[in-house]
Amino acid sequence: MKLLEFSNWLNEILKPQSFQDYCVDGLCVEASDKVTRVVTGVSFRDRLIDAAIEDGANCIIVHHPNGFWKNDDRVLTGKFGERMRRLMQHGISLYGFHLPLDGHPEIGNNVQIAKGLGLKNLQGFLYEGELPVGWVGEFDSPKTQEEFVEAANRVFEHGLQNKLFYGSKSISKVGVCSGSAAGGMDDAMAMGCDAYITGEIKEAVPIAVEEAGFNMVTAGHHRTEIFGVRALAEKILHELNIPAKFVDLDNPV
Repeated sequence: MKLLEFSNWLNEILKPQSFQDYCVDGLCVEASDKVTRVVTGVSFRDRLIDAAIEDGANCIIVHHPNGFWKNDDRVLTGKFGERMRRLMQHGISLYGFHLPLDGHPEIGNNVQIAKGLGLKNLQGFLYEGELPVGWVGEFDSPKTQEEFVEAANRVFEHGLQNKLFYGSKSISKVGVCSGSAAGGMDDAMAMGCDAYITGEIKEAVPIAVEEAGFNMVTAGHHRTEIFGVRALAEKILHELNIPAKFVDLDNPV
């Protein structure tokens, strides 16, 4: 497929123009005029380039386009310059989709976590621009805190990292926002949630959760954001018939 056609397909699905993001969403590096094999991953890094070269891919899609955040100068020196040279030398184009892969209603990180938990009646929250990033849903019947942890452990291969239970012992409504989104707790509480799931937290968050009398669990920034790029690879394979695979280079943070 021509690179331009592939870009249009991605943009139509992920709607990056509808989000107020703080990185490039879309094509970051054009190193070939076509896409014949794709590798996806959570973060742009050396080992993902290695995997793409080994697989013979000419396209990488990531959730974290490291080097292309709004505060990055993108000067082609040092490690960043080295990565750009490797992409160009091997004809590998690079795409990044950050918030669009958090909030997508079909393949996004948060909707997939919510569905994996068994939540129903899903609705978006935490708007970043025109579209929501997080999702809220309800269990068919209330769960105890222990049952809620069991459900989360089935979704996250490595289990939970933090279990902060200071709120209701009966959990019916849950908010989900992956990555570093502890700030969404207040919005989740305002929507009547009994618990909130995110990826990573700062030192002050457990204090805030305790003092709010709320429930929050975390499973790691990376580990809550494998879902979108994995599902996107499957969608590319099945809908475009372009070989695509997700490469999980685990990061415990």
